[in-house]
Amino acid sequence: MLQVLTAVKKEPEKRQTKGLFRTKEEVIAPPKSYTDEIVEIIRHTCRFDWMMIEHVQLGDDVLDYVLVGPKGVFLVRINRTTSAVHMTNRDCRLETSLGWKNIYPHPMEELERMTKHVRSVLKKQCGQAVPVTSFLIFPETSRLKVERIKANCADTFDVIDDVIAKTKLELLSEATIKHIAYYCSERQVHK
Repeated sequence: MLQVLTAVKKEPEKRQTKGLFRTKEEVIAPPKSYTDEIVEIIRHTCRFDWMMIEHVQLGDDVLDYVLVGPKGVFLVRINRTTSAVHMTNRDCRLETSLGWKNIYPHPMEELERMTKHVRSVLKKQCGQAVPVTSFLIFPETSRLKVERIKANCADTFDVIDDVIAKTKLELLSEATIKHIAYYCSERQVHK
């Protein structure tokens, strides 16, 4: 059974702003949580010995979701941009009202750096090499165009289920899975 460790549910934030003649109170909604959507997609593939931890801070990076199971560790990073995105192996561009704007640093370079960091940390913790796969998901974008990118980048969470289903080897023992899940749960951010 897939076990899910969610972060504390975020409440709407109330902020007072000064208007022209009086102060007014604004209510800012928290960012949408995609936990239920991901669980619904992967629950048939990740049945036994799987854990999903939400908002894990490893080093300077906060990962939206970490999936730990017999097939390895799967990192999910969510980009919440709503405008159109065009991504190649060299450039990442975002559509604005003034045209296309380049994004620096490239999100895939950041994802690769983060994946290497997590691999090295888990190798130190477990004493063995741990397979780590990362995903960059754009669930709120109006249009995503991806060209010549080897990494897992998509606008839906179905890519996570596809990659897990295609992974044939089950390299991690139950003790290692629990060790990694405990390590990640200790670093879960509760804001």
